[in-house]
Amino acid sequence: MPFQAIYDACLLYPFEVRDVLMVAARTRLFAVRWTDAILDEMARNLIKDSRANEENMAKLRADMNKLYPRANIPLKDYESLIPVMTCDPKDRHVLAAAVSKGVDVIVTRNLSDFPPESLAPYSIETQSADEFVLHVLDLDPRLFLRQFRIRNEQKRSWAQKNGKQPRSDIEVAEYLARAEPPMPNSSTFLLKCLNDPKFG
Repeated sequence: MPFQAIYDACLLYPFEVRDVLMVAARTRLFAVRWTDAILDEMARNLIKDSRANEENMAKLRADMNKLYPRANIPLKDYESLIPVMTCDPKDRHVLAAAVSKGVDVIVTRNLSDFPPESLAPYSIETQSADEFVLHVLDLDPRLFLRQFRIRNEQKRSWAQKNGKQPRSDIEVAEYLARAEPPMPNSSTFLLKCLNDPKFG
């Protein structure tokens, strides 16, 4: 069985970071997880900051759940665990959901909200987006690059149809180094692979 990773809402907010995390999930090297509460928080913040509207968010959520029908952890499976979690109160629902399904890693920007003592009883670790994507990329660079290129071709097609400036694979990889949060290590490794003839 592949390892499991739950994506925290704080990393589903920034577009390019969310996009490369979804590319990682497309490799199927691990089982991706989230909850309605996590997706609610993502949507709420994007709408609040005028980066999306209700229609955009409904479509995004539908697409995510269609692509990964087993990703969503129902509230009934973890609600009773929330009160006994000892991490930051606002993130207890994330840890509770992870515990309920035996998730291996929580991918989050808020690493300090999950102190080691709150994770130790459940053998769960936290990783930043940079660390996590680097790990998945290292597991199978060829597979990751294939999914990365497919996704970027989809984005370029959309950009051209909508009069936007499309980005090359190299430009997307370079952008990750200065994304928010920045992903310098995975960006460097990705660029190395993209420039390596053996990866096509």
